[in-house]
Amino acid sequence: MKPTHNYSFVRPIGLVAVLGMTLIALGSVVGCAATPPITDNAGDPVLDAIATREMVTIDGRDHGLVIRGHDRTAPILLYLAGGPAGTEIGWTTEYLAALERDVVFVNWDQPGAGMSYRSADWGSVRVSDYVDDTIALTEYLQNRFDQEQVVLVGHSWGTIVGLKAVARRPDLFSAYVGVAQQVNTRENDVHGYRYALNEAGRRGDMRVVKRLWEMGPPPYSQADGNQYEYLFQKVHAYSPHPSAEPSFTRMVFPPEYTLVNSFHAIRGLLRGVRTIYPQLHTLDFERDVPAVGVPTFFFTGRYDENCVQDFTWRYFTALEAPHKEFIWFERSGHNVPYHEPERFVREIRRRVLAPIE
Repeated sequence: MKPTHNYSFVRPIGLVAVLGMTLIALGSVVGCAATPPITDNAGDPVLDAIATREMVTIDGRDHGLVIRGHDRTAPILLYLAGGPAGTEIGWTTEYLAALERDVVFVNWDQPGAGMSYRSADWGSVRVSDYVDDTIALTEYLQNRFDQEQVVLVGHSWGTIVGLKAVARRPDLFSAYVGVAQQVNTRENDVHGYRYALNEAGRRGDMRVVKRLWEMGPPPYSQADGNQYEYLFQKVHAYSPHPSAEPSFTRMVFPPEYTLVNSFHAIRGLLRGVRTIYPQLHTLDFERDVPAVGVPTFFFTGRYDENCVQDFTWRYFTALEAPHKEFIWFERSGHNVPYHEPERFVREIRRRVLAPIE
């Protein structure tokens, strides 16, 4: 397999000391970051395992990766976190650790997120840049691990990048899993606006009602990108929560992060939503991606009001694919992998990985 992008050698950064950093007047702090080793039931290291935290330079930009698996020759699963410029390393390594027995699980901090914060040029970044990066990273992983194809899993914003990458380069992927699949941002966000407005009125949250009326319905421009941040927070807060939400602290302070990474995790997510999300106001997968060339699975929470489940179902029914499945998670909202992690792992194994073997 011949690579089409320029790569540097992997630069491991398993243990990083950050001296003299001050985070909100905390004074001098030492920050250490490493991903824990893969061990067997007796606590001994697994010989064929891989557990690395590293920076990889692809096409001149640094990308932070956490790669974990009991068998480095197992199929590759590349996980695209929500956002834009969000990170889920702290969640996947806790809630989805069981999958490390089945795959080489690759967590990627996309440009602007956590370890990769400085790789984003906020003045010119475009959604297409993330699609290009996904394709380049996939090719890098194929060549590094000598694998023909990769399983691509996207969550929320990651489904936008992921589906675009799959539509452009289906030859790179053995399967695509859209978790909380986004379909039509304008329709989705107007629904969220109405939902939040109705719920705020029903609950008597008149300050929220006033703010939403002043904002008006989306779409919002980049100049008003902070309004998306407010809207999404309210939609999530008002949505039913049949299962406990994953820990925000665990997301921001995983063992793989220095304190600087943690600071950038928050900063990047806020900046990504304000800068990148307004570019999505014309996104319509029903119009632009009516067919995909790989087996496709939609994992959807019954109570998801952030990426509206009804729109995902409508898209699924019309989508053309060599194989497609829609899986409802009845005790989940937007964060399916962390609301029902055991079932999530089980469905990935049974539906996605089993046909590959």
